[in-house]
Amino acid sequence: MEETETFAVVKPLASPQARLGAYLVDIGLAIVTLFIGWLIWSFFTWQTGQTPAKRLMKQVVVTSKTDLPFTWVQMLLREAVVKAIAGGIASSASNGITWVIDSLFIFRDDRRTVHDWIVSSKVIQL
Repeated sequence: MEETETFAVVKPLASPQARLGAYLVDIGLAIVTLFIGWLIWSFFTWQTGQTPAKRLMKQVVVTSKTDLPFTWVQMLLREAVVKAIAGGIASSASNGITWVIDSLFIFRDDRRTVHDWIVSSKVIQL
C-alpha cells in the first residue's frame, strides 16, 4: 500500500483593495436594499463565513489558526457585536478615529484589522 501525502491548499489573504471593495459593496447593498434586504441576505451568507459582498467578491472569513470558515454564530459576533455595536460606539466616541485605525490595519502583512484580532479571524480570497 502506497503512502500518499496530502497537502492543504493554502488560500491567499484578501488584498487590502479587495477588502475595501467588499466593504464598499456591502454599504452599497445595504443602501439599495434599505438595509432589510442586506440583513436577510446576511442571515444566509453568514453560515458560510461571508457577508453578501464577500460572497459576490469570493472572500471568506476564516479562523486565524485553523483556516476553517466562520460559523453563523461567529459571523453574528463579528459583524453585529464587534463591528456594528462596539465599533460604532468607539467610533462615535472618537469622532471616527477608531474606524480609521481599524481600517488601516489591513495594510499590515497579516492583513487583519482590529476586529479580526478581537474575534481571531482573517479574510481569504477564493
